[in-house]
Amino acid sequence: MAFEQAITSYSVIFKSLKNRTLNSHDEIIGSIGLCSEIVQHLLTLVNVELCASSVDLYRNDKKVTSVSIEQLVDQHYAFECKIILPVRWEKGGYYIGNNWDELLKSSERILNPIKQAFFTKTAEFAKDNEQIYQNYLCLSKVCQTIDKVALPTSTNAPRTIIFERDISIFYTLKESDLEYELNADIVERLLREDIHHEAKIALVREALVKFLKDKGSKQRFGYLISHFNAFSSDLLLSYQSFVEQYTFDKVRKEYQEKQTEYIQKTNDVYSDVGAKVLAIPAGLWLAIFKLDEAAVGSFGFIKNIIILMLCILCMLYAIFHFSAQFAVLKSIKDEYQALFKRLASEHEEESGLINTAKETIDDNAFWAWLKLTLSNFATAIVFIMVLILGGYSL
Repeated sequence: MAFEQAITSYSVIFKSLKNRTLNSHDEIIGSIGLCSEIVQHLLTLVNVELCASSVDLYRNDKKVTSVSIEQLVDQHYAFECKIILPVRWEKGGYYIGNNWDELLKSSERILNPIKQAFFTKTAEFAKDNEQIYQNYLCLSKVCQTIDKVALPTSTNAPRTIIFERDISIFYTLKESDLEYELNADIVERLLREDIHHEAKIALVREALVKFLKDKGSKQRFGYLISHFNAFSSDLLLSYQSFVEQYTFDKVRKEYQEKQTEYIQKTNDVYSDVGAKVLAIPAGLWLAIFKLDEAAVGSFGFIKNIIILMLCILCMLYAIFHFSAQFAVLKSIKDEYQALFKRLASEHEEESGLINTAKETIDDNAFWAWLKLTLSNFATAIVFIMVLILGGYSL
């Protein structure tokens, strides 16, 4: 609060000075009439070392005496007071200087905006020019964006950005660079979102290098600020193109993965059951060699009957297992056809490749169906042969 009051008091005293001149020590010298209000402002300046604690009193341009500001009373108000003020001062986020150009030479004041500034050249506060001041407050957001994509460095050093080539950016500006509307929220929000974060960093690097590579290193930041809306538009277009390409890549990866997955599923429809019942047809054939000619009612006859019943059970077991897989195969087919139909309708530009992938799965599903059918047929043929041969043994 003390520094805020000090800069206000400085502006009052500065504007009240008559015959202001700049001495060799870079100080403003002038005279001022005294009153209780002026004395209070002078006391405020003394507290922050913005003026000397005593002043010279003049009458008719002749020095009469020197008096401590604290001792000024009504009888001194008849005199002219000589005041010396510094041209430059900065404390606690409050700044006094010549103009915007001088303030903007410091990267520290750009990275950490001052709270208030008074310019002696125009005798006005920074906030008096609303457009420039609001743009000035946005500069730190732009710097934060650059710092996220630049190589690590100290506060006052230039920022180096690498994308195919490297460029350096100095955080210095001129007042004229802040004359155009500046909105850094879009780019800041873009980088703040976690989705595609690494890709966004690369896109910002690329956009900065392309946008500033033809400018001098000390003019780049000013050019970026004065043309920031154009830069933001270029960046957002690049990001939109990336998102579209990313979506295509994601879709392509999705249907390619699903193609592999469903081919595996259709092949497993036969492989899973085939391994379990592989030995059954061979077992039926081997059963033939256990059949012997025997009279009705004998032990051999009963053994032949039991073997034939076991053959029937094995045949039914094999056929039931193979037949059950038809339902599994149909379920898988319905599932992937619905999925690929949805993908093709949502992404028309990829529909040709998506339908080709579906046809590949259809081919594998057909072969799985054919193998199940042939396996059932082969099992039935072997069983019939066993029955025929078994009939001769009874």
